[in-house]
Amino acid sequence: MKRCFLLLAILLPGCGGLEPLVAAPNMDNAECRQEVRRSPELRNMDRQSNFENQRQVRHLTTLEREAEARIYNDCLRRRGITVRGGVAPIQQVW
Repeated sequence: MKRCFLLLAILLPGCGGLEPLVAAPNMDNAECRQEVRRSPELRNMDRQSNFENQRQVRHLTTLEREAEARIYNDCLRRRGITVRGGVAPIQQVW
């Protein structure tokens, strides 16, 4: 039994949990939503995706959602629309 726990303690960290996903931004303004969809930055991220590597896919999805929120909020600010407040998302350190 002790060997089982030792084996689990050695193998479990190697599994490496998947990165948590950032929630998709809530985009109510149609003009800014269009700007986000046409963003070349997001298109370039889509091209980098390797569907055989799920860890990388989740990482890119997180980066895409962060970029979507940033581009959308920048668009709102340029149009003079107030951005909803809230707590800043946790930044991943790589």
